[in-house]
Amino acid sequence: QPELGKPKRNCYPLPGPDFTFGMYMHKRDGGVPEAIGHWDSVKAKAKPHVKVMPRDFVTMGRGAVEQGCTTAREFALYYKFKDIRSKDKEILRYGCKIPPGMTFGRPARPSTPFFDIMQHRYKELWMEQQRARTVVQHVVKKKVGTLGQVRENRTTFLRTHPLPVKEESFWHPQRFEKV
Repeated sequence: QPELGKPKRNCYPLPGPDFTFGMYMHKRDGGVPEAIGHWDSVKAKAKPHVKVMPRDFVTMGRGAVEQGCTTAREFALYYKFKDIRSKDKEILRYGCKIPPGMTFGRPARPSTPFFDIMQHRYKELWMEQQRARTVVQHVVKKKVGTLGQVRENRTTFLRTHPLPVKEESFWHPQRFEKV
């Protein structure tokens, strides 16, 4: 049990005073003089790594059908002789290198003209739009509310456009007439 008023001790003994924490690097541990005086350089490999792309079975299958292949054996022979690989999309999009003047991201928004804000130009444009809108509304209202014209209701509509007459069918069982 822990002593009264003291935290519980952990069960791990600490190493002695001559113990160094961390990892000792035999090759590179020369301290500051070696870090300043010698640069680590990586030698280039003799052969560059070529990325092997996966096979494009969709294109190969389409070509096999165009050539008239119907059985699995014919398809396998076609795939063996026409090995088509899928293309790397990054190389197709930019070629091998990115163009020198190319920038990434969205274009910046054009700056707001400060003098238009100071002169309340946007308010004036909005007011002109509102005036034009009210004029159009008045013209439409006058066209609808012309005097001397009778407004059409359901009765007048039915008089001008009568409902189609139902054709009588002679085959009606008596038990279905009330349903």
